[in-house]
Amino acid sequence: MSARMRSSLIVLLQALLIVSSAALAWLLRFDFTFPHSSVFLWALPLLLLLRLAAMARFNLFHGYWRYTGMSDAEDIVKAVLAGSVGFLIAERWIIGEKGFPISIYVIEALLTAVALGTVRMSSRAFMQIVQNHTSEPGNKTVIVIGAGCAGMMLLQELPRSGYTALALVDDDPAKAGVSLHGVQVVGNVNDLPTIAKRYSPDELIIAIPSATREQMCHITELCHKSGVRFRTIPGLADLLHGTVTIDQLREVNLEDLLGRVPVDFKLDSVQRSVAGKVVMVTGAAGSIGSELFHQLLSYAPTKLVCVDQAETPLFFLQQANLVSKVERAYCVADITDTDRMRDIIEEHEVRAIFHAAAYKHVPLMEDNLQEAVKNNVFGLLSLMEVAERCGCEDFLLISSDKAVNPTSFMGCTKRLGELIVASRAASPMRSVSVRFGNVLGSQGSVVPIFQEQIRTTQRITITHPEITRFFMTIPEAVSLVLQAFAVGKHGDVLVLDMGEPMRIVDLARTLIRLSGKAEEEIDIVFTELRPGEKLYEELFYCHEKQMPTSNEKVMRASGQLMSWTKLFQHLEELRVLIATGSGVSIRSKVRDIIPEYSFVVEKTPLPQDGLPKYATPQLTPRAFAAAAGAGHVEGRQPQVSTDFLQGSAFEGRLE
Repeated sequence: MSARMRSSLIVLLQALLIVSSAALAWLLRFDFTFPHSSVFLWALPLLLLLRLAAMARFNLFHGYWRYTGMSDAEDIVKAVLAGSVGFLIAERWIIGEKGFPISIYVIEALLTAVALGTVRMSSRAFMQIVQNHTSEPGNKTVIVIGAGCAGMMLLQELPRSGYTALALVDDDPAKAGVSLHGVQVVGNVNDLPTIAKRYSPDELIIAIPSATREQMCHITELCHKSGVRFRTIPGLADLLHGTVTIDQLREVNLEDLLGRVPVDFKLDSVQRSVAGKVVMVTGAAGSIGSELFHQLLSYAPTKLVCVDQAETPLFFLQQANLVSKVERAYCVADITDTDRMRDIIEEHEVRAIFHAAAYKHVPLMEDNLQEAVKNNVFGLLSLMEVAERCGCEDFLLISSDKAVNPTSFMGCTKRLGELIVASRAASPMRSVSVRFGNVLGSQGSVVPIFQEQIRTTQRITITHPEITRFFMTIPEAVSLVLQAFAVGKHGDVLVLDMGEPMRIVDLARTLIRLSGKAEEEIDIVFTELRPGEKLYEELFYCHEKQMPTSNEKVMRASGQLMSWTKLFQHLEELRVLIATGSGVSIRSKVRDIIPEYSFVVEKTPLPQDGLPKYATPQLTPRAFAAAAGAGHVEGRQPQVSTDFLQGSAFEGRLE
């Protein structure tokens, strides 16, 4: 049946209901006789016209009656009232017909409202019966945690995907014993382990999208104690728009892993700093760069220029279906190519640069010193010189906590970048750098690697049980970048207050619970620290003072700096060594610039008494290579544990 024919039938059906209600009202008023039929027949077309017009105004012709709810009931009442008032005014005061009994105005309105509501509720009930009879019997049983709006809507979706809800759990005492769609609330969340034992469901589904991080941690802990696989639904907005099915239940929310409340920056000042300017983002196809790209669009720059050496990711960024009036340009370019970068900046008249292009993987850069320096140090230096000559007004560098007391060469290149930005003489171009920790969910970062290992090998690898890192979400990282751009002064190194560092062990333990698996299901592989890797990261040097800024969550690192003349001389000597020197000479020169750099790999043995109780004999090199699968050195003999889920402390998660 075509959409037009379907709409016509819906209008016709409701017109018949209106006519029938009017006729029945007349019969009821006159004891089931039909006197003054001419008055009725003359008034009926006007009544029908006004009723249909009011129903069209309140969108009562859509026909999706299987989803009838309170909003439809409200629209029916509004349409009936509007039609009745219009009919009364037209009949009595405009046409002047007094023969239509006043009581019929009321009776007909009530009958019409009941008829329109009844046909919708009957349709919904009929479709539900048909669905229950035609859908496959549920082959999985679940207990739903949360008896609110999200839980109710989830219950409607469960049968369509082959699930059967056994019970509901909710902490609201007023909901105890209440049934939703035939499923009863049998207790509160604290009773979950007992309830799960009583009903023996296949899964638990958390249907509380508005839960805080603390509430979610409490719920997931109870789910874990129950020993049943569990998952959680997406945001409430997705549910309300009807876009959620069981297949879309999310395994983990990165904010659930953060261990603190994400920082919410007030970025009103960014609007003033960005609006009306041509802005360029280097590394625009990376995790941080692409998030910068998306957020900057909302601040109304004149043009947004996206630069990246990776053609395919930049292509996908270009193909993103974004609704924005901001003009955009996508440039495939290497930031170390001075002529190319000059052409881009001059052609588009760039006035502000967010520099997110850098090599970031710690172990890889230990074996590629020359490329790390060429890109992260001299690429930055040449880009800043070109930008200044071309009239850029603002330049922001993204740095890392690995720049503090570095043991990795990648961290050294980040520290050299900070020194370049901070030591350059004051000029019309304001230069600022931003230092922050590991980014949850960025490309190649620990969470996606852990998830892939859980999904494919049922093993997770970490380098040491006590390793810790500072973590932040991608939106937090980008908010910090934008905040620094707005409040930073020339030469500033700004640092986010990220709270306490998190053990990778705890991150992995939370991830496994939120993935709906028992910790004992996963084999845990410990290795030793890799070249350049530290047990913990720091946010400040001991000689740096932590100075406040206008935002209480952003601090300024203030310390004594090397003069630009001396730093430039060191950099020129380093440039020569890149072309002619050995790895040892390059590291030695870097240490001359950064005395805190220690490139002797710290050998931290695994604590024998701290290993989990499920430790098993060592794996063979072949088995370990298959288990690690993410850049670990083949042949190292790890220990295996399933007492708690842990993961590889993958370094340098910045784009």
